[in-house]
Amino acid sequence: MATTSGNSTIIVTAKGAANAHFDLLVDGRKIGEGTTGDTAKDFVFKTDIVESQAHKVQVQYDNDGIVHGTDRNLFVDGITINGKSILPTDDIVSYDKGALDGRDVVDGRDGLWWNGTLVVDADKSFFAHGGAEAPSTPAPTPTPAPAPGTPPQTSPEPPVDGSTPGVPKPTGPGFYVAENGNDSWSGKLAAPNADGTDGPFASLQKAQSAMRSSDIDTTYVRGGDYHLKSPLWLDGQDSGVTFTSYGNEKAVIHGGSQASVSIGVGGAKNVTIEGLTFTDGVASGHYVFADNASGLVFANNAVKGGGYGITVQNSANSQVVGNQFEGTGAESIFVKAGSNATVVSDNLIRHPNAADRGDAGIWVNGSSDVKVTHNQIEDSPEKAIAVGSVQTDGSDATHRVTIAYNKVIDANLESNDGGGIYLINRQQDLTNHTVVNNEVTGTTATNPSGQVASWGIYLDDWTSGATVKGNLVHGNIGGVFLHGGWDNKVTENVIADNSGAQIGLQQPVAWSGWKGHQMTGNDVSGNVVDVRDGTAVHIYGPADVGNIHGNFYSNLDASKDMFDVWPQVMAGGGKGDLAEWKAAGYDSGSMMLDPGFVNPGAHDYSLASNSAVYGHGFDHIPYGDIGLLG
Repeated sequence: MATTSGNSTIIVTAKGAANAHFDLLVDGRKIGEGTTGDTAKDFVFKTDIVESQAHKVQVQYDNDGIVHGTDRNLFVDGITINGKSILPTDDIVSYDKGALDGRDVVDGRDGLWWNGTLVVDADKSFFAHGGAEAPSTPAPTPTPAPAPGTPPQTSPEPPVDGSTPGVPKPTGPGFYVAENGNDSWSGKLAAPNADGTDGPFASLQKAQSAMRSSDIDTTYVRGGDYHLKSPLWLDGQDSGVTFTSYGNEKAVIHGGSQASVSIGVGGAKNVTIEGLTFTDGVASGHYVFADNASGLVFANNAVKGGGYGITVQNSANSQVVGNQFEGTGAESIFVKAGSNATVVSDNLIRHPNAADRGDAGIWVNGSSDVKVTHNQIEDSPEKAIAVGSVQTDGSDATHRVTIAYNKVIDANLESNDGGGIYLINRQQDLTNHTVVNNEVTGTTATNPSGQVASWGIYLDDWTSGATVKGNLVHGNIGGVFLHGGWDNKVTENVIADNSGAQIGLQQPVAWSGWKGHQMTGNDVSGNVVDVRDGTAVHIYGPADVGNIHGNFYSNLDASKDMFDVWPQVMAGGGKGDLAEWKAAGYDSGSMMLDPGFVNPGAHDYSLASNSAVYGHGFDHIPYGDIGLLG
């Protein structure tokens, strides 16, 4: 739908996967909408806009999701306002992630990977007089409703009682908690009044009680240190409440020595915990633990030390976004059984599992349709991201998880068996997982020179029906490994400079032997495989574990056997060069070429814009979009 008349013309040039939809707004007022296709097109909107005045032109993406295994995204090539062209990466463009509320705002970008709004701050020159006459009295412009937990904003005020200068002060209804508060006060003032008779609360528990008995559902926590004597437990009475920091003030929640949980959520819906810092938790506990809840938001928190960081169990449609984790004792983010359609995005995780080597920085188990996107995980003792089921009876079955645009740096530091991105599937069915456009580097082992199973991307224990596409996997021990699964597709990845095999496939699963389907139907094609270190492909029985074809090899040492397979089906036995490998029936249509890396000497294995592989149909990998959004 587009407006067809008015004094201003706005053109949005966009495309999108799986019918991505957007609304066009001006200053928060909807002008029209568009549904994109695979090819970019111009969406033309005409509307009356007050002239000779600055306005905000907003492209609001609103239907993010996974559709039949495809990750729906919106791509905006450009915006034209009355003939003036703007790129989404220009200085006047920003990206307001999630709700259009002025929070979580980052630089503009052409790819919108989940719901959010591109905002063009267009000055008055874009709306100079010259078109049809604008209405003398423009219609009032509605202000977008703030997301849950977003304090209304006004102009900065002078600091009060140690607040950070320039922090906007909430003006809407809310309770306040402060170090200098008192639980006998009303809690409705951000600071004590002049005569010391009223002011903020002193404890989170008192604020919780106050919200239960009023129509106020937001508590702002002032900067300072809060030592919990007992956990804060939120139940069904607390649905819809928000605990959030007061602007940019640093509110630090210290876990008690006897408390296994700092904040617990059970039976509540639509609870938001935002902008808080958690520290001093016990190594066996959880800073935040949710069970039997839904629609939860944990955003922009800082989590240090302790045990588990944020755990959601039986809590569907939740979000863990924009948080920072440092040295958590166990998993930083644990999405447990029943937390379907949870989003884990834009989190920075450093050295997870510091007290208990555990499984991963991010661990998704028994939950389906989860999206793990744009996270950065560094220095993991074992896996960085782990997804799947560990039970054979299907009780923790995990399907359709998307792992996209994550950056994994230095995983498996204290293990000889694991991966940077690790999938497991002991229920033995088709998972339909998607691993796309991630970068994985530095996956190693405790004893790299010993017997190890360490891979950048590791599809373990019958992982099947997964798609691994467009990833950059370099500088690990092994590149990409398939262990016992079937009908997986590994395509158009850049796999380079790994010290072991770049690609591996193996039928026998040591855990519980040869159960399940035979390893067949795997397709490994169209990958850039650079063998400046290690070997090319390793297969361990049977010989027909998959169809390997149409790959692009570079830096193959002709004096060394770069391919090995068991049973011994090559003319020279178990190992051979590319010619012997092809003669044995592998890699039909594959070729040797220089892929044109940008700067391999500096370990930059992204492909140059003139790479020869593009002429053979290789899709561009959006290197600049991998990792954190901020």
